[in-house]
Amino acid sequence: MSEGPYRDLGEGFARLTGVEGVRRAPSRIETVEDALLELVRNAVDSGAGNVYVASVLHARRYRELIVLDDGEGIPEQYRETIFEPGVTTRHLSPSRLAGRTHGAGLSLHHIKEAALSAEVLSTGSTGSPTSIRTVFNTRTLPERSLQSGHDSKKPRRNSRSNLWATLEDLASTPGAPGIFYGSPASVTSLMVHNHIIQEASSIAELDSWCEENLGGGLSKRTLQRVRKGLVAPAERVVKREEAKKSGGDSRAESEPSRAFGGGRLTLDERDLSQIRSIVERAAGESYLEVGEIGCESREGEIIIRARIYEAEEEYED
Repeated sequence: MSEGPYRDLGEGFARLTGVEGVRRAPSRIETVEDALLELVRNAVDSGAGNVYVASVLHARRYRELIVLDDGEGIPEQYRETIFEPGVTTRHLSPSRLAGRTHGAGLSLHHIKEAALSAEVLSTGSTGSPTSIRTVFNTRTLPERSLQSGHDSKKPRRNSRSNLWATLEDLASTPGAPGIFYGSPASVTSLMVHNHIIQEASSIAELDSWCEENLGGGLSKRTLQRVRKGLVAPAERVVKREEAKKSGGDSRAESEPSRAFGGGRLTLDERDLSQIRSIVERAAGESYLEVGEIGCESREGEIIIRARIYEAEEEYED
């Protein structure tokens, strides 16, 4: 290949040079959501049909993102090179790009510069997904406030940030792959459910898979719950119009039945406190946590709405 704007690195990779490198530089990484967007785009541009995002917040400060995909993978010898400036597959022929718009790898250098750490856990060369893990200090690379944007209207049970909204935007674009989001435990559960991990795998085998593809982090207790089917699989992020059709996008889309007769009860702070206590005990039995609780009193009925989510911190033994 001639030098031109690229320097050939082999195995389909090249380094952008000169003005071409400047022209094609990705947008700045200013938030965790920006980094997530580029990580998933990178997976799409590697030909992924499915992308799995595992997210966990440590000490209410350090956001860990692990993006797994079933794309073409990364040659073992390039697991460090892809984080270098200007490295990409964007120079591939149009037939090989097959509609991809960015080129795998181009933004990874900027993500690593913004992160506390960024590494390839699995290159995808042994039948496992390709896996990239990043950790961000949210005091230096913030997350967008949950109060901004459409995500504040639909809090997710396993997210206190706008990460879900970012993925929902991606899922709504033409030709988007299957995108799944959850905690490391729920992503592992999905892998078992989809037979990417054998259902009969032992705790040791599950632990080995998690170490290779998630960087470890799951306690034996959590692995046992995954193996017993007690952890719900990671959710698929659906297109916005599909979520709306399913009734999952807004609590106000369907009016509760008013067929009941009778009087209206009045709830005070003491009543709400007792209701919260009952809901928290029930959630705790399934290792879930309770967010906002709201009660509405109508003639002949009381409507209780509670946000229930999986804790973002993994449980320890």
